[in-house]
Amino acid sequence: MILAQEQSVLWKVEGNGLKKPSYLFGTINFVPKDGYFIPQPVKDALSASEVFATKMALDRKTQKKFNEAVRIPNNGWINDYLNEEELNQLRLLLLKDYEVKENAYYDFYSRLQPIILVTTTAALDLGDNITYPEKRLQSLAKKDNLKFVSLSNIEEEITAFKQFPIQDQVEALKYTVNNFKAHIQGYQHMVNAYLREQDLEDVKRETFKATNKSQAFKKVYYDDRTRAWLPKLEKQMKSKPTFFSLGAPYLIGENGLIEMLQAIVYSVEPVTVDFVP
Repeated sequence: MILAQEQSVLWKVEGNGLKKPSYLFGTINFVPKDGYFIPQPVKDALSASEVFATKMALDRKTQKKFNEAVRIPNNGWINDYLNEEELNQLRLLLLKDYEVKENAYYDFYSRLQPIILVTTTAALDLGDNITYPEKRLQSLAKKDNLKFVSLSNIEEEITAFKQFPIQDQVEALKYTVNNFKAHIQGYQHMVNAYLREQDLEDVKRETFKATNKSQAFKKVYYDDRTRAWLPKLEKQMKSKPTFFSLGAPYLIGENGLIEMLQAIVYSVEPVTVDFVP
């Protein structure tokens, strides 16, 4: 467990034969744009690195593949999973509250797998006040002329996603449409835990809560992947100082990269970061 005084989104990796330090940076998918900035210690860590590493490169081709993979198979739609009352609540939320066009609802939103809809509703709630931390980091990495590498590919991402049990997805969506205010409060709590407290364990808890606490998904999408990535991280760090930008749940916990690296005698220490101006 990470102690309160050790909480941070940025971690410095040294020792065990490394000539120069590398860095682990925990991200979340999106945050409110108002007031968000990349703190100077994060910029400094990027500048001290030669490589920028992410879970997966998302160019147009891979983004298209992923978008196709997260649609309900066999041209299905969300009506197959919700009862009439839940479906009406979802339609009111998207069409009335967020002013989604009817054709967009039918052709796009209603065709998304349930867990993607859960995430999409939080993004829609932000409207134009949304920014994507990893994209902001990638822009800085390009300016610093860092080399880009990926720990996995789109095929591995899709394979992992497909093992998310549909019933867990459906239960997560049912909770969202039946308790939408609490769902948004949960997202806001996660953002506060990330930006103000920098409590990655709390971020991880909120992330899993939004998946109906699916242990099957956690194992395949997070635990199995971090174990597979560990030798890749070691090889990359020993080759060149690297800035790893990864989802917060991959970093923290018994199967997280911080504890696994510490277990094989690396020094992994928090770097003080402040998102509050």
